[in-house]
Amino acid sequence: MSLRAKALNGVVWSLSDKLINQLGYLAVTIFIARIIGPESFGLIGMLTIFTLLAESVVNNGFAQALIQRSQYLTEEDSSTIFYVNIFWGIVMYFLLYFCAPFISAFYNAPELVEISRVLFLVILVSSLTVVVRAKLTINIDFKSQAIANTISTLLSACIGIYLAMAGYGYWSLVWLLITKSIFNGIVLWFYCQWLPKFIFSAESFNRLFKFGSNLMLAGFVATFVNNLYVALVGRYFNATQVGYFTQATNLSNYATQFINSTLQGVTYPIMTSIKDDRERLVNVYTQLISITMLVSVPLLIGFAAVSNEFVRLLLGEDWLPVIPVLIALCFARSITPISSINLNILNAIGRSDLFLKVDLSKLPMTVAALFIALPYGIEGLAWAMVCTSFIAFFINSYYPGKLFGFGGIAQLKIAYKYIIAAALMYFAIGLISANDSLLLTLLVKIALGAIIYIAMLFVLRDKFFLNSFGMIYSKIKN
Repeated sequence: MSLRAKALNGVVWSLSDKLINQLGYLAVTIFIARIIGPESFGLIGMLTIFTLLAESVVNNGFAQALIQRSQYLTEEDSSTIFYVNIFWGIVMYFLLYFCAPFISAFYNAPELVEISRVLFLVILVSSLTVVVRAKLTINIDFKSQAIANTISTLLSACIGIYLAMAGYGYWSLVWLLITKSIFNGIVLWFYCQWLPKFIFSAESFNRLFKFGSNLMLAGFVATFVNNLYVALVGRYFNATQVGYFTQATNLSNYATQFINSTLQGVTYPIMTSIKDDRERLVNVYTQLISITMLVSVPLLIGFAAVSNEFVRLLLGEDWLPVIPVLIALCFARSITPISSINLNILNAIGRSDLFLKVDLSKLPMTVAALFIALPYGIEGLAWAMVCTSFIAFFINSYYPGKLFGFGGIAQLKIAYKYIIAAALMYFAIGLISANDSLLLTLLVKIALGAIIYIAMLFVLRDKFFLNSFGMIYSKIKN
C-alpha cells in the first residue's frame, strides 16, 4: 500500500473512531453529569491534573520516541520500553496513593482520599498499553485502535450509566474511566499480537531516553500548564465551580482533540517516515495547517455560537453557568490545533529539545495570567486562557518559522479567509432567537452556520477549499 493510500485509510479509520467514540463518550459523560450534578462532577475534575500529569510521564515520552524511531525499531527497543513504562506506572501510582491525603487537604475535600486511590489505578492500566499502541500507530493501523475504543466505550458506558442511575454519584465516573481503560487495553493487546521478550537493553534505553525525556518533560509541563486553571479553581472556589469549569473545559477540548487526534495521529508517523525528505515533509506540513484551520475554526466558533442551546438541551438548567465559560474556551481552542501541529513537526524531525524549550518558555506567561484572572472568577480565568492561547500560537510557530520558513504570520495568511467566514457565521447565528423547541433552534443554527461558512469560502475564493471541494465532487460524480 502506498504512503498516500495508508494515510487516507488511516484518516478514514481515525475519523470513524473519533465520530463513534469521542462523541459517544462525550454523550455518556454529559448524561452522567446531568444525573449526578455539578458538585459530584467537580470532585472528579479536581483530580484531573494529577491523573494527566502521571499519565504524561508514563505515555508521552517513550511512545513518541518509538514512533520517531519507527524505521530502525528493534525488539530490544520495544521490550525495554515496555518494562520501563511498567516501572513508571507503578512509581506514579504509589506516589499519588501516598499523596492522596495531601491532595484532599489542598482542596479541603475529605472524600478525595478514597476517590483518588481508586481512580489513579488508570495510570497502572495505561502503562501496559503504551508500546502496543505505538506499534499499531507505526503501522498506521487505526482500524484496530478504532475497534478497541468502540468496544471499551460501549462496555464502560453501560457500567457508568448503570452506577449513575443506581445513585452511586461520583463513583459512576470513577468506574467509567477505569473500566474504559481496562477494556481498551485488552482489545489493543489482542490486535497487536505482540509479546515482550525478557530483554532489557541499556543501549536502547539510553538512545530512546535521550529523545523521549525531552518529550516527557515537555508533556509534563504542558499538562501542568493546561490543567493548572482547573486545579486552582478547586483550591480557591468550591466543587460546584470546579464542575462548571471542568465541564466547559471538557466540551471545548473534545472538539479540539477530535481534530488533533484524527489528523495528527495519522500524519505524525507519516512525517517521521519522510523526515529526511525536506520537500515532502514541508508539503505535508503546510497541507496539514490548511486543512486543520479549514475545519477547526468553524467547528470551535460554531460551537461557541450554539453553546446556549447545547447546554440547556443536554445538561439542563443546573448547568447554565457553564455557558459563558464555554464560549470563551471555544475561542481559546480555535487556534490550539495549529499550535499542536507546530510542535508536532519538531518531534517528527527529532528536535524534542526545541519542543521542551517552547513549552518551558510559555510557563511564566500562563502562570502570571492565571493569578491576574483569579479575582474575576471562572469567567475571568476562561478569558485569560483566550489571551494566552493566541500568544502561545506565535511562540509555538517560532521554530517552524526558522526551520521551514513557515511561521505564525505565514500561517495566519493561509487562515484569514477561514477566520472571516467563521466570524460572519458566528454573528449571523447570534441573530437567530430561540423558540419553544431548543432542539429545533440548535439544528437550525448548525445548518445555517454550515451554509454561511461554505458560501463565504466560495465568495472569498479560497484555493485550498475550492480544490478540496472539487476533488470530493469529482469522486462523488464518478
